[in-house]
Amino acid sequence: MKYWSVKNNQPQETIDFRALGLTEWEYRVLLNRGLDTKNAIEEYIHPSMEHIASPITMKDMVKAGNILQSVKGKVRIVGDYDCDGTMSTTILLKGLKGLGYDVDYDIPHRRKDGYGMQVEMADEAAKDGVELIITCDNGIAQFDAIRRCKELGIKVIVIDHHQVVKKDGEEILPEADAIINPHQEQCRYPFKELCGGALSYYFINYLYTISGKIEELDLDLIGFAAIATICDVMILKGENRNLTIAGLERLNRTDHIGFNALREAASIRGDVAGYHIGFIIGPTINAAGRLETAKDAVELFLTDDESFAQKTAIYLRDLNAKRQALTIEGTKRLEAQLQSPKEREQLLYILKDETIDESIAGIIAGKLKSKYNRPCIVITRGENGLKGSGRSIEAYNMVENIRKSEEYLTSFGGHAMACGLSLNRDRFVPFKLDALEKCGLNERDLIPRIRLDAIVSIDKVSFETVSRLERFQPYGNGNPKPLFGATGIYIRDFKIFGKNKNVIKLTLHYKGRDYDGILFKDGDEFIAFTQTARRSDGSLLVDIAYVPTIDTYRDKNTLQLQIEELRLSKHGD
Repeated sequence: MKYWSVKNNQPQETIDFRALGLTEWEYRVLLNRGLDTKNAIEEYIHPSMEHIASPITMKDMVKAGNILQSVKGKVRIVGDYDCDGTMSTTILLKGLKGLGYDVDYDIPHRRKDGYGMQVEMADEAAKDGVELIITCDNGIAQFDAIRRCKELGIKVIVIDHHQVVKKDGEEILPEADAIINPHQEQCRYPFKELCGGALSYYFINYLYTISGKIEELDLDLIGFAAIATICDVMILKGENRNLTIAGLERLNRTDHIGFNALREAASIRGDVAGYHIGFIIGPTINAAGRLETAKDAVELFLTDDESFAQKTAIYLRDLNAKRQALTIEGTKRLEAQLQSPKEREQLLYILKDETIDESIAGIIAGKLKSKYNRPCIVITRGENGLKGSGRSIEAYNMVENIRKSEEYLTSFGGHAMACGLSLNRDRFVPFKLDALEKCGLNERDLIPRIRLDAIVSIDKVSFETVSRLERFQPYGNGNPKPLFGATGIYIRDFKIFGKNKNVIKLTLHYKGRDYDGILFKDGDEFIAFTQTARRSDGSLLVDIAYVPTIDTYRDKNTLQLQIEELRLSKHGD
């Protein structure tokens, strides 16, 4: 059972949407994305980097620029091991090298070092004669390492987008010389939801501007900022959407050796879209930091050697395939635990398997959360004790609820939809029991929601509809793919394809016409549905939640409805 509803957001002001060149369904989609003023809608349908606020309004941007301009010695970038961290590192390295700085980088190892700059990295930098360290996608909570830098006489600039640590409502900031982070209370920058890659790009852009060399700025850097924005699942509204669109346009024109090697290794043909970045290229970059070292990904984006780029891209592609296999294997093992009715019926899943690599625990938690529509925490072996990663549903604020059981944990952090935690082995059972007791969920909370943007009869859908949908890309967090609903649709025929029997091609019938449909669903589950849903006359009548698409085969384009969900219909003849 799933709960279907139609979104019905209202505008703040009277808007003549037809004067803006919009159809009624486009207007409804925009309202449902929270774009409820004329100005917000116009910025969305006419994206431009001109809508970006001035970087100098960001706290410490000017100060950080002045520090850089005063530096005469070695600069070291300290990044992070995920895609945002590697792209931030690449942007800063390429940008600073272009300005003539003596610059290198370091990235902590996920398992050996853990997240963020470590005290040992400060000591190593001092030995190497580093004058300035710039952290990117980390630093705002690396108090000990930054304090050690100051003791050693090393200047520090922090470029980070993570939330500022607070105690008793007061901000606690590291002892850095400059901190670029829009979440600081004193930062007046209007758009707060920027990732490390975007902040690094803004900083480099500012440096080139004040150096009088903006015409020499490497145009590929905005593409790398777009990769970071998509892969860190930042909200794709406002500045992020404008930056991402500009970045994707650049990536589709670039001759960058490393990026194009990744594209070739992934067999991506035609234009690169947000989907390719989020689900193919991004995970390939991330695989380096998950299973080996993120430095492999950075070196791919720095190299001028085509042979090295091709070999490294293939290596990362194969590493990601290994990560995918480990994820499938780990998911199956945890699903085996759910065969127990006691585990399966829990409203919150807290599952432990110490053979699962900690780097994929969050991915597995996300898959189980999506399949069973329950918040899920996957716990595995850490360097000291156990480590866990959680993913949640809308009805369960993970950070607020797990904090109720924080007494059993050695460390904990996160936000409403995800968390990370550590605990000693002997605290696992009491932690699990306490968290289950305090979870506060009920069965109704676990009913999946299908939220439609509009009811659009399938006989109103055309190639123009699909063309108009293109202006809503790239899809992602805060800007989901528009979802339409239609009722009283007959399934006249279907065929099941695919190695895993999970691709179902449908012949739909409505008002005397046939329509092509495609559904990605387990074939056996679909057959079981058809057996229970057939009417007394043998017909199949359904309601569908769908996205209009174009299927291209042998240079022939066909309108195709991608079915996201379907249910037994009460409508019809």
